[in-house]
Amino acid sequence: MEQEKKSFFDLMSPKQTFIVGGVAGFLVLCAIGFFILLGLMFKGGLNFGGADSAAALDFEAPKKFSACLDEGQKATKVKTDAQLGASLGVSGTPATFANGYLISGALPYEMVKQVIDALLVGKEPNQMFDFMKDEKGNLVKRANMPELQDAIWVGDKDAKITLVEFADFECPYCSKFDSSVMQVLANYGDKVRYTFRHFPLSFHANAQKAGEAFECAKEQGKTWEMHDKLFRLSDTKTMSVENYKRAASELGLK
Repeated sequence: MEQEKKSFFDLMSPKQTFIVGGVAGFLVLCAIGFFILLGLMFKGGLNFGGADSAAALDFEAPKKFSACLDEGQKATKVKTDAQLGASLGVSGTPATFANGYLISGALPYEMVKQVIDALLVGKEPNQMFDFMKDEKGNLVKRANMPELQDAIWVGDKDAKITLVEFADFECPYCSKFDSSVMQVLANYGDKVRYTFRHFPLSFHANAQKAGEAFECAKEQGKTWEMHDKLFRLSDTKTMSVENYKRAASELGLK
């Protein structure tokens, strides 16, 4: 009697058959996935460069600014500002020093005006106003503000009043306080000079990179233009590295 011929699978053990079947199924799935991905690529549905890659943007990102931001070239500068603020007693934002006297919080223009007027006539504002005392009601001592070699000032360099603000671009109170600062600069003219320093709060995910964007723009002479754009992004809750680059593009940065 002739012996029945056995197939390749008949010669394998059940375990071997299972392994071969599994491998074959995996290869089939890989092939299907490959053709699906290939189709999406041809349709422009995939972007392997990430959300901030040039292919994903609908504008031309400035190369020098983008490199400055992506490589974290100004990260240390922002952190150094925060360390300085902490050494001077800053714990929250905004925190503004008027000739060394700390003004905490987003105070309205009228209250900031009281401090400036007192300083202009030689008085110590921390002894006059309760809002300049600490949480325990104690007088806040005047800080010894170091010379800020890299500061970009708004106002006359010989102004009687120096305002140094430590702030966080993602902080809504900082954005609100910005209007008080603008009123001070408009109304006091050459009597006041002002500069901005960084104090990104740990729970604001976008603040550190926003500070770096400010510094990258400052390097190209667009300090206050970027300052204003960053606060507008904060107000509209659209802060992102892509939008910092978009702002830089709109400002004509390289």
